[in-house]
This record gives sequence, C-alpha cells and structure tokens, in this order.
Amino acid sequence: MIGEDVMKMERETAMYFKYKDLAEFEKVYNDPVAMREITGADCSCGARREMKLETVTVDIGNYHIEVVDCPIMGCNNCGRKCLCPDIPQELYRAYFQLEKRNQNACRITMKGDHRFEWAEDADYKYDSRDLSIPGLGIDLDPTHPEGFSCPVFFDRKVLGIFYNDSDYELNFFSESYGTIAEKGTGGYQYEWNIPFGINKNDKVILFLGDLDEIDKDDRAVLWLKSYNIPSDHCIVDTELYQAQLNCVFSEPIIEKRIISLRNLFYQRVKNIYGIDLFHLENECELSANRIRKPLNYSESELRENMILLDGLLNEGISGDGLRSLYKKLNGTLPNNSTQTRKLLQGIIACVEDEEKSKENYRPVVLTE
Repeated sequence: MIGEDVMKMERETAMYFKYKDLAEFEKVYNDPVAMREITGADCSCGARREMKLETVTVDIGNYHIEVVDCPIMGCNNCGRKCLCPDIPQELYRAYFQLEKRNQNACRITMKGDHRFEWAEDADYKYDSRDLSIPGLGIDLDPTHPEGFSCPVFFDRKVLGIFYNDSDYELNFFSESYGTIAEKGTGGYQYEWNIPFGINKNDKVILFLGDLDEIDKDDRAVLWLKSYNIPSDHCIVDTELYQAQLNCVFSEPIIEKRIISLRNLFYQRVKNIYGIDLFHLENECELSANRIRKPLNYSESELRENMILLDGLLNEGISGDGLRSLYKKLNGTLPNNSTQTRKLLQGIIACVEDEEKSKENYRPVVLTE
C-alpha cells in the first residue's frame, strides 16, 4: 500500500516525495517488487520511460533533501515520473549525513562529469549520470571497471564515413540497430566489431566499453570524436538497448523482409501445389547480399536497391512455374506471351478481385 501511495504522489505532485520516517522510506525501497515498478524502465501504461534530469525534493521525517539535476525516468506517453534505481541509495546517504551533522536540510547537485577507465585516450564526451538508467550500471563481469555500458552519443552523419570507406563495414541488423567494424587482416574477419543504435532523436549511440576496443591510433577515433555530441539520455526505447539488455529480437531491414516474404511465398506454393517458383537462386543470393539499408535515402542508394529487388522479384521467379500455378488456379493455360507481372496479377485475382490484384502488384518504375 505504501508503494501505491508513493506512486500516486509521483503523479499528483511531480517530483516531490514525503515519507513519515526512515522506516517508511526503507520499506518502499527495500521491496524488490516495488522497486521494479517505481524505478524501472517500463511504465505501467505499456510505454517505456527515458531518463531526464530534474530537481527532486524528498522529505524523510524532519529531514529535507533537494537534489538538483537528479536522474529520473519519465514516460512521454502518460507523463508519469519516477526515480532512477540508484537514487534512493544517494538519498539514504544524504539522510545519514544530515543526521551526523545535526542538520535538517541540504541541497545536492548530481554532476555528470565523472570519467571512467574506458577509451580514456579518446576522451569522448559522455554523461556519467546515464549509468543511472536501469540496467546500464550493472555489469555481470566483475573484472570490468565501472562504466562499460555508459552510452556515448554521436551525430548520425558519422555513419556515412564508415559506410563509404572500404576499410570499414557498416552493417544494419534492422532499421536502427547494427554494427560498425574495421575489416581484419592476417586471417581475421574484423579488427574490431561493435554494436550501435539510433534513437528517436536520430542520434547514434555506442557503449563506452565497446569503444575501448578501437586502437587509439585508428582513424576511426578521429571520425567518432568529430561527431561526438552531448548525451540526450534517450536509449531505453532503442533496438540497441532492448537487444543488448533485454534480448529482444529486432525486425530485419525492410528490404530483407521483402526477400524473406518472397522466399516464404515460393516455399508455400511448393508445399501446397508442388510447383517450384525458385529460379536463378545463386544470382538471387548474390543480389540479396548486395542490398544495403539506405543511409541517407539518396536517389543513388534507392535506385541501387530498387534495381536489385526488381531483379529478385521479377527475374528470380520461374516463368514455367508461374504458368503451372496460373493453370492450377484458373483452370486455363495463359498465353505464351503473358509476362511475369500479368501472370502474378492473374494468380492474385483468384483470391482477390481483379482490381485488387492490379492494386497489389504494380511494376517498379525507375526514372532517369
């Protein structure tokens, strides 16, 4: 019940907390179930919370504590706010300091300038308060110094450098999550290979401990430092955070999903009708491997992918197989001059009406 009262207070009075005594404070924040609910990254409304910096006021009995630039978690959906998981411990320490000094009020400022032992030579900009974000301050490897998972933020333009340099590899697993790597020598595939994510503000995020893998003399460090920007604290609702901390699988880039749907359709036709639509699979595999997620959605990037997809979807399908499927579904053999698009429209029309078949299957038009 105490936990519910505290959460109600968070909603109604913003970031002000009142506890009648230390025992009540301890009862709330020593309860692991309550802690997960009132300091977690997932909001009860179903959305995710992101870290923000606000002034927080806490009264514990007769002791008054004000925390300036305090890391809190805020939900942009319902507006509810809560403390970050490590803040109750800071309040606990402040309480005993007041008691020890025979004082009843204090003001604390949480600073983000603490430096960690990762990528020290590169001297990236980052905000040490970001370790207050749920999960980021926890490291399962006891040999690691503090700060491995501190997020470091970059302008998205930095990806273009790695995208265009043949010594490096930029790989998107999904629309906003992937890896940056330096190609290896001496039999190694990579010299280093580290994950990155893109947040809702279009900023690139890498973990400080991963950046430590890059040799200080690697020119990648200069590129990264050139585009290094201050933290905006938004990482929870990214595929990077969800994949790395919560093992949530990401959807592949949309171009790869189209290829997967093509393969699934062909396989279902083979299973149901015994008709093989697969055609020129070696060439199709080579084309599929050349497809890359557009970085800037420039005309040249889009054109390249459209040409490859057009070849996969129109040339990589068996004409004889399509005719057999058309006959199976329509009961008539199509004219020998009927092209792939018309055959597919005729097949779709067996399930949908003719107008919908034209709507669902239209040619890709490339203009000069």
